Amino acid sequence: MLEDILHGLNDRQIEAVLYFDSPLLVLAGAGSGKTKVITHKIMYLVKHLGLNINRILAITFTNKAANEMKERVGKVFGESPPWIMTFHSLCVRILRTEAEKVGFERNFTIYDEEDSKKIIKKVLKNLNIDEEKIKPEKLRDIISKAKQEEDPEELIDLQSISIPMIIEIYRKYQEELKSANALDFDDLLVKSVKLLLKNEDALNRWQGKFDYILVDEYQDTNKIQHRLLKLLVGSKKGLTIVGDPAQCIYTWRGATPENILEFEKSFPDTKVIKLERNYRSTKRILDCANTVISKSSGRWQNKILKLWTDKEGEEEIQLKILPTEKEESSFIAQTIKSKGYRYSEFAVLVRMSFLTRNLEEAMLRYGIPYQIVGGLKFYERAEIKDILSYLKVAFNPKDFAGFERSITTPPRGIGEKTIQTISSYLKVDWIQALSDSTEALSKKAKEEVKKYIKLIEHIREHGNTHPVETVRYLLREINFEDFLKKEYEKDWEDRLQNVEELISALEEVEKTGKSLQDFLEETTLSQAQDTIDENETVKIMTIHAAKGLEFKTVFLAGLEEGIFPSGRAFDDPSQMEEERRLFYVAITRAKEELFLTLSKERHSFSNKPLTAKPSRFLKEIKEFLQKPATSNQKLSNSVQFKIGQLVKHDIFGNGVIKSIVRNRAVIIFEKVGEKTIDLSFVKPA
Repeated sequence: MLEDILHGLNDRQIEAVLYFDSPLLVLAGAGSGKTKVITHKIMYLVKHLGLNINRILAITFTNKAANEMKERVGKVFGESPPWIMTFHSLCVRILRTEAEKVGFERNFTIYDEEDSKKIIKKVLKNLNIDEEKIKPEKLRDIISKAKQEEDPEELIDLQSISIPMIIEIYRKYQEELKSANALDFDDLLVKSVKLLLKNEDALNRWQGKFDYILVDEYQDTNKIQHRLLKLLVGSKKGLTIVGDPAQCIYTWRGATPENILEFEKSFPDTKVIKLERNYRSTKRILDCANTVISKSSGRWQNKILKLWTDKEGEEEIQLKILPTEKEESSFIAQTIKSKGYRYSEFAVLVRMSFLTRNLEEAMLRYGIPYQIVGGLKFYERAEIKDILSYLKVAFNPKDFAGFERSITTPPRGIGEKTIQTISSYLKVDWIQALSDSTEALSKKAKEEVKKYIKLIEHIREHGNTHPVETVRYLLREINFEDFLKKEYEKDWEDRLQNVEELISALEEVEKTGKSLQDFLEETTLSQAQDTIDENETVKIMTIHAAKGLEFKTVFLAGLEEGIFPSGRAFDDPSQMEEERRLFYVAITRAKEELFLTLSKERHSFSNKPLTAKPSRFLKEIKEFLQKPATSNQKLSNSVQFKIGQLVKHDIFGNGVIKSIVRNRAVIIFEKVGEKTIDLSFVKPA
């Protein structure tokens, strides 16, 4: 049986699976099989040491990773392990049980970014502060970062130098959340830590719940998550942490590198095991990545891994320098088209999301199916949030964001003044306030309120047992299709299709026996990678969204100073270090082929063409780069194309050259008309 558990593991992985004498820190490089180590360690704990799977906690960074791990372990044991989840999901479980001890009810709502901004806007309005002067988005970011510190109010207090009213805004924001029986993402962590610090019974209960704890991607944890882990572990030795400091790319949103760099200080007698064998990429790609990360400075140096592999590859790392960003995107699309691989084997990575626009246009032009990963998430779409708002207020009638959205969508003659009137009757919750305020409303508003209350009561009564039927009933009662047709004339059919997709998701909920409340929780905690489809599409995404993923062929676009590395890092050495780590992460997503592209000229935000300068990182890896651009230019120069010449393009077919400027030509094609093309993409017909 032991042989079965250890089968397929290398020596270092086996050492990590079998070590239990003290806390264990596994420094696991990109593609080194860290998920395999975690899953096999869980198997060993259950099958060989006899631990109950219900007493093992495994924490991952994304829901996608958690689901993959559940699936792997579940196949072995024939059941889905209940405690494999993200930090946020764990905190929801804790607070659903213990909410009253931190002043909330168990049916609390989780507010996403949009909900939080709505509450901040409400606070600003109540305080007579112009939101044009203090942007709600900025306030939300400040509050979020403050909550990740040991003392949030201290950090908020520091901000009062530049934003005098911020302390009052913060306190009112927290009061509004409390009134709505709602927690934002950060509060899930903050309240859980507060609970365990202040309530000894709860601390003993949760410390005693798990015999062993494993945590993945520890380099991306923040101070609150680290504190939570220490509280849950207590004096136990049963702890394995897996991570890679070289892939720490989230300090801008609160990740604390010290958590892994100084892990041994927090957990004495920690054993350190390094996983440096890479099973993903070719030797040339790894040598390139190692060169990039070896130049890290300061405290990072001691924890840097040197990846190795016996996987040789024939492909070079190719650098392509294009005249404009349009031609850069065309080159990427044309190369994908010419390769003949499945589209799902390609990814195009960018440092900044604005770069995806030209890439999308090129994919459409060349007829390549694609998906933007990390864009607007499915459950953040307006039509989906409209429907979910009814469900949320049904199960938490104190939820202001859910109430305000549902009572006004579709329009039912209840505007801001009517809501103010209803608010004046608020004592217990919004449904009670509606009932109490009916006599103060107009005749039409009174009728609409009665219909609304009846609808919410129906959802509350039937939602958990018959979610699909309940939502279909809701859609009929509010004439949602007619609303979409009026509100969104151009794309109402696409939005209606999204609603049908929501119904499909609810059908899965019914099959698995989950409650509607469980479903609402999962939708709020969904992340960018959770939306990745399994279809044959090219994935276009930021490097941050690509963390943990791998592809046969990767294009890394926009490698120019000011874009990658970001201009914001020029005067900040710590930010520049993070840009380096981000470049390392991008390179190590590629299994066999890596294309690095940049544009000589790129339009600024004001739409002015600017001369671009190659990224400083390219100089560091020049020994690994092949430049197909040079050979193509030689081809075009040796041919000496002329005006009036008949040429052939792989995608657009035959055409005639109308004009030539340097290495670009305006060509009139038989099938698609006039196009401006880099001459390296055509040949004499």
